[in-house]
Amino acid sequence: MAATPVSDHLLDALVASLTRRTATSQVVDDADAGRATARWMADAGVARAVLPRDPVIARIDLGAALRREGIEVIDWPTSLGRREVLGLEGPEAVCGVTVPALAVAERGTLVLEASPGHGRGLDVTSRHHVAILPAERIVETLAEALARTFATGGPVPSAVSLVSGPSRSSDIEKISTLGAHGAVSEHVVIVR
Repeated sequence: MAATPVSDHLLDALVASLTRRTATSQVVDDADAGRATARWMADAGVARAVLPRDPVIARIDLGAALRREGIEVIDWPTSLGRREVLGLEGPEAVCGVTVPALAVAERGTLVLEASPGHGRGLDVTSRHHVAILPAERIVETLAEALARTFATGGPVPSAVSLVSGPSRSSDIEKISTLGAHGAVSEHVVIVR
């Protein structure tokens, strides 16, 4: 069964919402997704990328594209210790890659579901977070996303994260700080 194409309205709304959340995005064709993602990471100075075990990552051949750019590829799950994955030992410029289950157009929120091949912390354990989002996974509202995620009768993920832009906090003297609890940058590659 072919995926339903996303409407231009939903796509435009998601891009606008991501921009409001200080995330960046790009819309690419399936054939260009791996190369475009690797190019963005290289331009951002990424030295190491942690990739989930996901059919979307395999389909766009992201690992090979990253290696061509000279970026070290670590497949999740990894035997590396937490300090290496966090960029506290080895390269600092680490990028966690995720494949969102859904994205909410009105809010620019990514819905990440944990699974054995998609670790709970891939979006927060690195300096950079790149999400590879198949366009047909864009929904209009958070209510629709949550209804799909927790639909009765389906398996419930062990953890669900709602990610709305780079990590930020204003806990200390009401000064907004990026990267307080996760990645300092978020880039969403929307794959048509």
